[in-house]
Amino acid sequence: MNGRWLRFVRFCAVGALCFALGLAILASLHELAGVNYLVAYVVSFVVTNVVGYLLNARFTFALRSVAHTGVIRYMTVNAILLGANTLAMMLLVERMRLWYLFAAVCVALVNTPLSFAGQWLFTYRAQVRARAAAV
Repeated sequence: MNGRWLRFVRFCAVGALCFALGLAILASLHELAGVNYLVAYVVSFVVTNVVGYLLNARFTFALRSVAHTGVIRYMTVNAILLGANTLAMMLLVERMRLWYLFAAVCVALVNTPLSFAGQWLFTYRAQVRARAAAV
């Protein structure tokens, strides 16, 4: 399998794990704790993206260590995605009247390829190249 496709498959596996964790956090905060669905979404997004960064760095892109600049780039890309995703959630739930968990699934389906491209281009590519040059 081509290296890029393998990375994408691994990225999707990490994403699926983080997505399940995110849905559990979102539903728990909203249903059990009574937190507004948008606040719960933001919390779940932040938690799962920290977990996702660590897993993707090691599993998807095979980095031995986590670079502080990589974390900053990762969180910057995710802050942009968080803004767009939160707006999409609001539109899907409040305007289109979709159930908030179904809306989260819809957002995730669109977000996955965008997130992969953004993370590869801005976060991991430089770290993977630096590691290859050092070998």
